[in-house]
Amino acid sequence: MADFDCSVLRLDPVIAVNNAGLDIFPDADILFVMDSRWFNWNRDRVGENHSGIRVTRQFQAPTNWQLPWPVTEVEHDKFGEFSESLDRLAGTCGGAMALNLAALTGAETIILHGFDMRPGNYHTDHKTPSQGHLYQDSFIPSLEGMAPHLARMGVKVGNATPGSALKCFPSTEQAA
Repeated sequence: MADFDCSVLRLDPVIAVNNAGLDIFPDADILFVMDSRWFNWNRDRVGENHSGIRVTRQFQAPTNWQLPWPVTEVEHDKFGEFSESLDRLAGTCGGAMALNLAALTGAETIILHGFDMRPGNYHTDHKTPSQGHLYQDSFIPSLEGMAPHLARMGVKVGNATPGSALKCFPSTEQAA
């Protein structure tokens, strides 16, 4: 993602996850954060570097933090394939939950960027070692479970991530 030209996304609503929303595309319409550790490490940067809507899974932003900017919290349905409620998103990773959110907010076409789904840290600022098995054991199956629901809704999803291990969505060279 570091070399990705985000200007191609300027016409479409963009949901960026974690560092993508701070470092690569701070003008994204929505910054989505699922990882409480990442939120704790970056909460000051979230307020400084992102001016759009901030969405996190419930209990990420404790009320005693007195955050100077609004955060929308959603429940996490870790075991569901797809949620039909904006208050509760399915998925085992931030990307899956953001995909669920995009579909529920009316996206007809979704292009995935940065979904390589291969072992390694999710982004350079993650401070703990990657658990490589999570991609194959959890993240990919979660996204595969969403695919039929999205298809039934008529949502077209393409994966523009070169070399992605995620195969349930067609690969595309399109940027948007």
